Amino acid sequence: MPANRFMIVFILLGCLVYALIDSSADNLIYLIPVLAVIAAVISVFKAQINLWWYKRFPPRLSKQIEALLRDFFPYYNQLNSAEQERFGVRINIFKIDKEFITPEMPEVPDDIRHLMVASAIQVSFGRKDFLLSHWGVVVVYRNPFRSIQIQEYHIGETYIEDGVIMLATDPFIKGLSKPQKGYGIGLHYMAKALQYEAKITNSQFLFFNEENEEEREKFLKTMCSIRQREKVYEDAYAPLKSEDFFGLCVEHFFNASARFEELMPDTYEALKKVLNQDPQKPEDPVIIKEAIEDL
Repeated sequence: MPANRFMIVFILLGCLVYALIDSSADNLIYLIPVLAVIAAVISVFKAQINLWWYKRFPPRLSKQIEALLRDFFPYYNQLNSAEQERFGVRINIFKIDKEFITPEMPEVPDDIRHLMVASAIQVSFGRKDFLLSHWGVVVVYRNPFRSIQIQEYHIGETYIEDGVIMLATDPFIKGLSKPQKGYGIGLHYMAKALQYEAKITNSQFLFFNEENEEEREKFLKTMCSIRQREKVYEDAYAPLKSEDFFGLCVEHFFNASARFEELMPDTYEALKKVLNQDPQKPEDPVIIKEAIEDL
């Protein structure tokens, strides 16, 4: 990362200046606090330094990853060329900023890593805060994994305390390859990460009393109807808790936008404002370009 390189350069320069001006061991005690302050300042402003660098020297996608996105990521494939370029820059910045680990494989396959990053970029494409700085680690499993928190099998989770996002590969790929029949867990859990990062409250996009069981049930049944999945309501929708409502809405917002707008127009319009995107304009979905600056 550029910030880390700057830190090394400043430390080396500090040592060089010290060696040229005064190399006595007695004054070394004064150099150490100065270098520590420099390192601390760079660490605090790490995200800003990295973004400053990448705005001037944007990293481009490789031809191989471009082909991967064209084949397996419809959102990217429908963007116009200028937006595809910006999407690619954001992917490269995001993947450098995150650590991808897996307890089941030697390493996370490069195609899986890029597709998961692309899901995060899709959710935050209309926002300035796309980097999701709070979240530093993505843990990748092949299949549903046992949750540490509630001892049940999950296909995805977010751990706020540790800044960790967890995803299961097989359900993730199924959701990408069959977006109308499957479920985009990448969108769901990246949306949950964005909700925490951006302090998005449910009241910003939901317009009912979450404490009222009848109103909650009506909302969830309407969401189920948006994807025309009434047969799986009891298993897939009824158990959902309030903390998953944003992820649910974002997944449906992108994968069934026209029907979402038809059945829940108020929530649809609210999500357009929150995400600064209109998925029914897939070639150029960002609504207010000034809100995202250069990246």
